[in-house]
Amino acid sequence: MIMGKRFLLCIFAAAVTLLLVSPHGWTSEEGYKYYPKEKRDPFVPLILSNIRISIGLESIETIDDVKFEGVIFDPYSESLAMLNGEVVKEGYKAYNIEIVKIYNDAITIKIYNKTYTIDLVEEGGE
Repeated sequence: MIMGKRFLLCIFAAAVTLLLVSPHGWTSEEGYKYYPKEKRDPFVPLILSNIRISIGLESIETIDDVKFEGVIFDPYSESLAMLNGEVVKEGYKAYNIEIVKIYNDAITIKIYNKTYTIDLVEEGGE
């Protein structure tokens, strides 16, 4: 019986020592540590809720500054377009621009109250 108690005490002491000395302990002074081993952290959301306004739209002064990159056209609902890396919808107003109309292959915008229609060009085209 005495030998059994000593054995259990040794096992308990070894387990506590391993937990205290382990570089991958349960917690650290800063809190939880994640060791990804080339995998993403499951506790970081894939989609962030904070939406920012791009400097790309802020820098539009003339039609030459506009890069019309794509469109998601829905004739029955809200269509979206991508300008200078930002997703915009009809009626969007910011900085010097206003999105007037989105078509399936073009967009009409106002820059300083001057209206332009830009056609969507296939990649590599002019």
